[in-house]
Amino acid sequence: MSHNQVYIVNFQNGDVVPSAIIGPKTTVIQRTAPTKTLIDSLTPVTLPDMTMVGRTGHFFVSFSGQFTIKDTSSITASSEVDLIALYAELTGLTATVTNHAAVYGSETLGPGVYHQPAASSIAGNLTLDAGGNANALFVFRCAGAFTTGASTEIILTNGATSNNVWFVSGGASSTGASTIMRGNLLANQAAASTGASTQIEGRLMTVNGAVGIGATSTFTTPTGTSVSDLGSFLNDFSIFAGAGSISNTGASVISGNIGTDSGSITGFETATVNGIIYPGALASLGKVYWGIYINGTLAPHTQRSATSADIGTEFPMILSSMITVTAGQTISVRAYATIGEVLVERSKTLVIEPIANVAFL
Repeated sequence: MSHNQVYIVNFQNGDVVPSAIIGPKTTVIQRTAPTKTLIDSLTPVTLPDMTMVGRTGHFFVSFSGQFTIKDTSSITASSEVDLIALYAELTGLTATVTNHAAVYGSETLGPGVYHQPAASSIAGNLTLDAGGNANALFVFRCAGAFTTGASTEIILTNGATSNNVWFVSGGASSTGASTIMRGNLLANQAAASTGASTQIEGRLMTVNGAVGIGATSTFTTPTGTSVSDLGSFLNDFSIFAGAGSISNTGASVISGNIGTDSGSITGFETATVNGIIYPGALASLGKVYWGIYINGTLAPHTQRSATSADIGTEFPMILSSMITVTAGQTISVRAYATIGEVLVERSKTLVIEPIANVAFL
């Protein structure tokens, strides 16, 4: 059963009076939640019952709690197996078009498996017409590298969906600046990357290679249901590397999960990630940030962070600082993770004490 205690402590006579308002006394919240709180994204999560309404003044604030790291290696290991199988499935399809020039663009193409024996690229606009078939499959394969020119756009018409559009390369896969890609890019034994301001409605994946996200790139979830087999978890990833590091530059926006089964994940502190970051082989590594928020905004000098390297071991979350509050503002403790999945333990304490020009009763 949950246990929630909110007290005002009178330092003169020792009275302890329940309250949810910060006044000219010390307010203490102690909370034992019924369950642990999962922190699994870059979006700050308000910890249960670590919230109160303030009055005008300056206050000393302290918070204490504990966290543990979840093991997510099984998810990335399974996804790598599924990615290898997906690459084999797409490269094993019988080619239906083998006489197209290596450069696509400024044209409309129907469903099919388009094959190039070397490198391939897209320049300008490429329109894919499904002819009214929502399950129409478009596969563009090349044995070498795949690239798009700057400002290239993939346009889908007549029922074509991004979940059924694949650009599969034996070499590296990359997009030029300001490309609008509707479809999935899958590289085999090489890196995958996006140019600045690339927009992808789909996924960027590599079997064995690094992934680099250019400045202000945007990823949105693919539309439709893929006729290809993405296994148990790949469908939820926007960016995945079977073996390779993943890095981001600038204020990118990613809707979907990010993960690698072997490699580092860096640079996403400046990004907006509406999903979970899975560190794979580094599953025992997780990083969590916590701080005091006033009306949803992080208060200056109140953020703390910690990195854990042991799954299941409890690590302390400790914070002491000073804040300035205006009457009616909401004070809360929030936390977010930049890598891995973190569990905040059930028991937590928040203390707020007036420190300037306030007489205790």
